[in-house]
Amino acid sequence: MPSFRTMVSFVFAFLLLPGIALAGGAWVPAPGDGDLTLGFSQKTANRSWDSRGDTIIHTSNHDFRYAYLSGELGLVKRLSTTFLVTYLDGREGPPGDEEKNSGLSDAWFGLKYALRQDQWPMAIAATLRTPIFYDIKGPYSRHLFDANGNLLGNSPEWRGLLKTDLTLSYLVSHSIKDGEGWFNLEAGYTLREGAPADQIPVSGELGWPLPWRHTKVKVSAVYVQSLGNDSPRKPDDRFGSRPGYNFNNASMAKIGASFIFALDHDRKWSAEIGYNQWVWGKSARQYDEPFLAFGRRF
Repeated sequence: MPSFRTMVSFVFAFLLLPGIALAGGAWVPAPGDGDLTLGFSQKTANRSWDSRGDTIIHTSNHDFRYAYLSGELGLVKRLSTTFLVTYLDGREGPPGDEEKNSGLSDAWFGLKYALRQDQWPMAIAATLRTPIFYDIKGPYSRHLFDANGNLLGNSPEWRGLLKTDLTLSYLVSHSIKDGEGWFNLEAGYTLREGAPADQIPVSGELGWPLPWRHTKVKVSAVYVQSLGNDSPRKPDDRFGSRPGYNFNNASMAKIGASFIFALDHDRKWSAEIGYNQWVWGKSARQYDEPFLAFGRRF
């Protein structure tokens, strides 16, 4: 696996800790311009795919309810910073006997640089995923104990993947229907810390205007291919592997659809309601995810 510490040092020194490539595609806002989004989603699953892609039905549920705040801000010409911070209200276990855990979860920070801003905008991005808001120093434990070994409660460390990763990506976009619609495509490489394997993520998005008060429909697809270079679990890794299932070498695909509504005459405020479905995977959960988000451009 490539040296993760070297890559992270490069990002912090040269990029000065920035955000994540979000729905803005390859477009980069002018200095001082940008957007903010406040969203809510619920990911649930009681099935998963094993390492061969066959379905497994579980007696326990995953019910992850997220609130998230994301945004993008133009810094200088051609360069923007992006961020995504998540809050999890999580439930895992048999129905009626779930373990619960609530608090800040994973966060993403990155930079996006425009290579060209014409009819086919293109950009490159560097995005850092971090567990900084819930990580505890030392080996991973699902529960917290006092000095006498008495159970104190659930550890915040199961609110996320507990590892840092860095995604370098290339983006291309195109405006459709006089700017009322759009097309985004993004592909990258994710360097992952610890036991998890590196990944190649690819995503696409199409927005199309509807003939009613600036309403739009959006369809999207995400594919993540694990590269199989995972390593044995160490004490500070959250996940390991077992015969027939290796979360650290998981691949998946999901599709989504949503409607976007303008909330004011100037179309600076918007609302989006939609649904995502995981449709394929190996060593991955079969999630479904309804979501609602409110956005503001400035």
